[in-house]
Amino acid sequence: MKMLSNASIDEKKRKSVMSNRESARRSRMRRQKKVDDLINEKVELEKRLHEDNHKYVAKCKIFLVLESENEVLRAKKMELIQYLKYLNQILISFKETESNDSLQVSEPFMNLSKGL
Repeated sequence: MKMLSNASIDEKKRKSVMSNRESARRSRMRRQKKVDDLINEKVELEKRLHEDNHKYVAKCKIFLVLESENEVLRAKKMELIQYLKYLNQILISFKETESNDSLQVSEPFMNLSKGL
């Protein structure tokens, strides 16, 4: 077996230590980049959440206004239905009265028919 000199062993050890340090440095950089990316993603998600909450509140306000207007329209609809029923009753009464009047011959018409 070939014996390695102390200088050769020390050089390999030094290269190994340097390689390990460089590998650890790259690992720390990757980990830091991952943390930075996650922090940026969190900030972006919080910003979107904040914007979405504002949109939600605005839409809720619009919904409440529309719901209120809808209630007013429903009440007006009921009033108009009642008014239409009232007018329909008047029309039915008028038609009944008109048909009764046509059965009764008025006096001026009787006088006119005698002259023929």
